[in-house]
Amino acid sequence: MRLKAMSFNRILLAAAAFTMSGAALAGCTDARKDLSPDFGVALRSNLAAQIADPEARYEGVLQPGGDGVRAALAATRYGKNQVIQPVQASTSSIDNKGAAKSPAN
Repeated sequence: MRLKAMSFNRILLAAAAFTMSGAALAGCTDARKDLSPDFGVALRSNLAAQIADPEARYEGVLQPGGDGVRAALAATRYGKNQVIQPVQASTSSIDNKGAAKSPAN
């Protein structure tokens, strides 16, 4: 008899919890009634613009770094620690006559 009473109490408790959770979620049903019909459209379009097209085709135009032979040679040189150093970059000096002088000048 005690086993039946315990099972009945568990069932009653589960039913009460289910009913209360349903009542608690009832307030969420009309959450979108105050929103504009186009709410979220900008977000979805921005996300779609950032997704790469997996079926993209670039006919006749190599993309930057798209030369496989050259990339393989670079990887081989890297593996042998024989990397070709880039050319030293320098800046140029341009005189802006009539421009405002900076505090350092």
